[in-house]
Amino acid sequence: MSCVTDKADFFALVANMSHELRTPLTVIRGYADVLENFGEDLELVAEATDAIKKSAQNMQDLVESVLFLARADQNNLPLNKTPVEVNEILKSVVEKYQTPRLEFVQGETLEIEGDKFFLERMFREIIDNALTFSAEKVFVKVENSSVKIIDSGIGIAPENIEKIFDRFFKIDKSRTSQIDEKNSAGLGLSIAKWIAENHDIKIEVESQLGHGTKFILNIPLADKK
Repeated sequence: MSCVTDKADFFALVANMSHELRTPLTVIRGYADVLENFGEDLELVAEATDAIKKSAQNMQDLVESVLFLARADQNNLPLNKTPVEVNEILKSVVEKYQTPRLEFVQGETLEIEGDKFFLERMFREIIDNALTFSAEKVFVKVENSSVKIIDSGIGIAPENIEKIFDRFFKIDKSRTSQIDEKNSAGLGLSIAKWIAENHDIKIEVESQLGHGTKFILNIPLADKK
């Protein structure tokens, strides 16, 4: 993953961040005006408050993701690797979603030398992506020394499969109009890729337009002593 090493990269980063921040800032300002002018309408106050909270959360998520990648570029994200069970991490991550749209199919027990906190983040980013682009159930499966995250959503065009890991890359929004898409800056899969590379996890992506996507994470098993 490339670092922000020259002025062109820096200005591209600033431009992308500015673009992503424009929408939540516009929402916050608009609903602030609503509160100022119609503060006596309790229904409007509740709507405005909810919208402002969500927009503020989107901004916070963006800033935290950019800081994560900036620290990664500077090799300033130390990993505390210990033997951990992948199945237990996945079970915990899936349970936190509390949605019937996500199902964990536990197979063989996998153990890896890894940082539990970062591995949780990696799985969350990929699962978030699957839930965003699929209106149907998403399956998380452990089999054949790998973790598979499978959706039956809109799929990815062949020419975009490599691009999905690029920072700020987004699928054409015109193809996601039927999906309850949360605001995303297009940084989640970049973060997942960095974590995977630093755990020697190989990510494969299989996808077909209109028929869903499968992320396959090949896990390097820990040596059992």
